[in-house]
Amino acid sequence: MKTRFAVMTLALLAFGRPAKAAGIALDVQSARGTGMAGAMTAMVDDSAAIFYNPAGIAQGKIFDAQIGDSLIIPSFQYTSPGGVSTGNAVGIVPPFQAYESGGITDDLSIGIGIFTPFGLSLSWPSEWVGKSLITESSFATYDINPTVAYRFGPLRVGAGFQLVRATVDLKKKIETGVGEVSTELGAGAWGPGANVGAQFEAIPQYLSLGIHYRSAVKFNFDGDSHFANVPVEFQSILHDQRVTTSLVTPDVLQMGASSRPIKNLVIDADVQFYGWAKFHSIDIHFPNDASGTLGTTEPKNWKNTVNLHLGGEAAIDDAWRIRAGILYDPTPSPGSTLTPDIPDSDRLNLAIGGGYYHPSGLHVDLGYQLLFVFKKTSTAPEFPGDYSGIVNIVGVSVGYRTPPPAR
Repeated sequence: MKTRFAVMTLALLAFGRPAKAAGIALDVQSARGTGMAGAMTAMVDDSAAIFYNPAGIAQGKIFDAQIGDSLIIPSFQYTSPGGVSTGNAVGIVPPFQAYESGGITDDLSIGIGIFTPFGLSLSWPSEWVGKSLITESSFATYDINPTVAYRFGPLRVGAGFQLVRATVDLKKKIETGVGEVSTELGAGAWGPGANVGAQFEAIPQYLSLGIHYRSAVKFNFDGDSHFANVPVEFQSILHDQRVTTSLVTPDVLQMGASSRPIKNLVIDADVQFYGWAKFHSIDIHFPNDASGTLGTTEPKNWKNTVNLHLGGEAAIDDAWRIRAGILYDPTPSPGSTLTPDIPDSDRLNLAIGGGYYHPSGLHVDLGYQLLFVFKKTSTAPEFPGDYSGIVNIVGVSVGYRTPPPAR
């Protein structure tokens, strides 16, 4: 019983579902980016570039700051082989972001960002058929990302350091045959990483190129498992104790091209690689397990993925912007390892957005995405079935940017 709990706990810990991008990636890190479906690599020119491409903060002696939130509202459905459907309890996942950047000289800029690049929050009915696998879970990484960028004529380059905090909490139930045990696990870890990017204006106005790499981050988790209502017969095994594991988030490589075919319109197309193939299995250790029987390994066998972004932004006048985009995002999970702790599938995101920029430099941006989670069949022997869903995402950002000189 305890072994089963540990396997599914660390499945959530390692690669739980954020209800956004396939795998655990959250790429809705500004309302502007949300409205363009994340197609920002070659054209981003505000402080959110700290996430999308750090080279983009090299914009001269300009101060730019913004803070925002992305309200993610997932609706997943599991259908058993017998045709019985269960939906997750609908809630709001609110990953936040804050950025600040400024030019030290006309060419040198620095900045810092805090954002949540990986995360989840998922709740199934407390008495559903999969309660022995999961009832509630939450997972988040909080990235502190100081950044520096420099402009060499048409070339901008940028780099940053990542200090990342990761936390996890999981609840589930175990049926022992003589009673139902409630379980909860909480754990945390720190990990370092880095990112680097470049933008190159190949043909002024008509073609800009961008590339951005964000490194993998390794976490050595150390947590505690808690068991409640344990029958006497199982108390020698199902008792509170320490659990450890390690995981590595994927490295990410983005490449993009943008163009301004007319003065007030920019279009950006990105290709984004995620190195999910690092996730071969979940290896779990119980350092205080006197019996030596609780440690487990569960194969996952995820694969690398490439997703495609296309987005655009049009300036109606000096104050108003409108945006739109589309994203195709394939899942890294094979059907043979798909379970309700990670209800993953191929996705299609449709995005719209807009922004208002006041002459004082204050601005507000809104972005919306409708995300279709395509049906995927699990052949996992422990819990086969079909998964599908729809996710609504609303991004809101407010900020200030040094206003342009008066004409």
